[in-house]
Amino acid sequence: MFTDYVRILAKAGKGGKGCISFCREAFRPFGGPDGGDGGKGGDVVLTVNPQLSDLSHLLYSPHQFAEDGQQGKGQKRKGRDGKDLELEVPPGVVVYQLDTSTLFNSCRDLLPIPKPGDSMRKVVELIEPATRFILCKGGRGGRGNFQFRSSTNQAPRYCEEGEEGQSGQFLLELKTIADVGFVGLPNSGKSTLLGQLSQAKPKTAPYPFTTLRPYVGIVSFDDGFRISFADIPGLIEGAHQGKGLGFYFLRHIERSRMLVYVLDLADPLLDPVSVFYVLRGELKKYNKALLKKPFITVGNKVDLISSESLKQKTMDFKKRTRLSLLPISALEGRGIEPFLNKCRQRVEWAKKNQLLLQEKLFIP
Repeated sequence: MFTDYVRILAKAGKGGKGCISFCREAFRPFGGPDGGDGGKGGDVVLTVNPQLSDLSHLLYSPHQFAEDGQQGKGQKRKGRDGKDLELEVPPGVVVYQLDTSTLFNSCRDLLPIPKPGDSMRKVVELIEPATRFILCKGGRGGRGNFQFRSSTNQAPRYCEEGEEGQSGQFLLELKTIADVGFVGLPNSGKSTLLGQLSQAKPKTAPYPFTTLRPYVGIVSFDDGFRISFADIPGLIEGAHQGKGLGFYFLRHIERSRMLVYVLDLADPLLDPVSVFYVLRGELKKYNKALLKKPFITVGNKVDLISSESLKQKTMDFKKRTRLSLLPISALEGRGIEPFLNKCRQRVEWAKKNQLLLQEKLFIP
């Protein structure tokens, strides 16, 4: 089962207690204090693993506790540190800390997904592979009585308890990282298009809502350039309010460099222009930043309409929106090459501008 968000209770290990001990050897019957320090508690660490595609491995393990540090020993021996708990996550995970004063009472409280606000605090975004982030830091080990010796107290009979490790409830939310994100109504042919472009095999059928999870496909060009495409469940009017399935997956196109609006030209009951503005409106109500991304519009299923009808619809679309409509047939593969060329041009432009922006921001 595809899982793009989970809630976990993470707790770092407690530091080990210090030791109270005195040296008692054959030639030192009244030696001084030699109690060692306790070991440090283990950390809870998030590690980005690019081989993972979702968070299902954490769904049924909500309690993640690191190992406690061991108690100190005599002869100034320090206790062993607790082992760190490594939690692997896919690239694109956003971590929020939940307010423990508003705990969830049941699994049903996880839906819909809580939005960042008073009860949530964004902690970190994990994007780059092999990134390590300490989510909860282990407690410091307590000092043994050897550390408390002094000229006025040469035989201390006390030590420190280890510190408690950090803990908290966290929401892990996955936002898929892809260059291109498909946006369209249910049954508009997005999954068929993704299957035509790449090696991804999303479920396709002639009825709506066959896509129940995001899919990512990769297209490799002859010169080695690669583009990743993300297909999410179709949007319906009112998706920003939770209607349909697309609402729960809109986050997966937030990181896309560009968008592709897939319009169905074969359905006589749908006006491509109206559908386009409905899709734009839902994106605006969900996140206005999505409207600033470069995009192209494609008219799918041209194999099911006549050439005269296609010409009329493309001219009408351009007249009413001042945008070009690229005709394709995802089923037969028509128009795929010019579609890929346009996607590549815009992705290259987006990557170039991102590099220029980074240079501008970080030049001293």
